[in-house]
Amino acid sequence: MAKRISLLLLLLTLLLPAVMRAQGNANFSGTWKLAQIDPPVDPRNGHPPGPGGGLGGGGDADNAYGASIREIFAQAPQMMTITQTANQITVQLGSEKEAYTMDDKPTVTPAGDPNALKTWGHWDGTKLHLHFKKGMNWGRDILSLSEGKLAVLRDIESGGGSTTYALTYSKAQ
Repeated sequence: MAKRISLLLLLLTLLLPAVMRAQGNANFSGTWKLAQIDPPVDPRNGHPPGPGGGLGGGGDADNAYGASIREIFAQAPQMMTITQTANQITVQLGSEKEAYTMDDKPTVTPAGDPNALKTWGHWDGTKLHLHFKKGMNWGRDILSLSEGKLAVLRDIESGGGSTTYALTYSKAQ
């Protein structure tokens, strides 16, 4: 009897991870509109969330690089469009597109540029972790779905300051 129980436990230990993976990952595809921001103001200065890349982060530059930083590292993007396949996620914020592979290996765009956008992603259960870096700016979004809403925990470090916002998005009509 003890051998049967041991064999059953071993079998469950080996099969459980495969069964969990077979359940599939959430599908975040669609165009999402910001519905709620928490906290509603930046606790450091009392202002509502703004564009990314503050002083020292490059977002204050009046050129294409500065515009890119302001969109990618915005504290609370108003809209986002997500496309998803089994191995890749693409997030569009304004005119900026970020491509993530789900193997936790960096994608560098454009390759060879020290200020290039670097992205990588991975699953943590049903939550999707998207990491991004450009120049001196870092960010991480943790995405999850609940009752048809997209929840994003957005951590941004840009221009020497860091912020964390809990954002809720609804599907755009």
